[in-house]
Amino acid sequence: MGRRELLKRLGVLLGSGVSASLARAVLAQAEVSTGVAASRFSEDQRKTVERLCDMIIPATDTPGAVEAGVPDFIATIMFDWYTEAERSAFFDGLRELDNHCLLNYKEPFIQASKAEREAALRDQERLAQDYQSPPAFLRPPSEDPAAPFFIRLKALVVLGYYTSKVGATQELIYMPVPGEYRGDVDFSELGRQWTY
Repeated sequence: MGRRELLKRLGVLLGSGVSASLARAVLAQAEVSTGVAASRFSEDQRKTVERLCDMIIPATDTPGAVEAGVPDFIATIMFDWYTEAERSAFFDGLRELDNHCLLNYKEPFIQASKAEREAALRDQERLAQDYQSPPAFLRPPSEDPAAPFFIRLKALVVLGYYTSKVGATQELIYMPVPGEYRGDVDFSELGRQWTY
């Protein structure tokens, strides 16, 4: 499966979270530089992005989003590909998450306890689930400027993870040249989704 096909499928799964800027970056096969997150985000922003990545795709029997370099992917998209409006919306979302934690737990997101951070992220997810985007004929789904922060964040994390070497080869079963066709395979035999 090529990047175009992957992007199309992820766009369907993630809905309005895949913006035109993000799509252009993936289709252009944007290079992600290691260490970009450390130099472009403020220290608190970098820590928050790393924690959020780890919460959305944690390390299990395979590496998580942080080990796959997703914070660097997000920084690359944020500073090299996003428009000023998209970048502002993302940073506004980080601030709102901090404000939510300050209001409810008296500490910013990165200093809150694990349970408090999880509750704050669940609240963001609930807001995203309740969100109704404007009708598609009024704007393309990927260009919804009012899309909640969680939708945009999750799109970045999932896309960054599954287009990384770790995500494509360790989380998914990577087969550059697919073998035989077997139409009736018990999923428990495979254990993971296939990617090509």
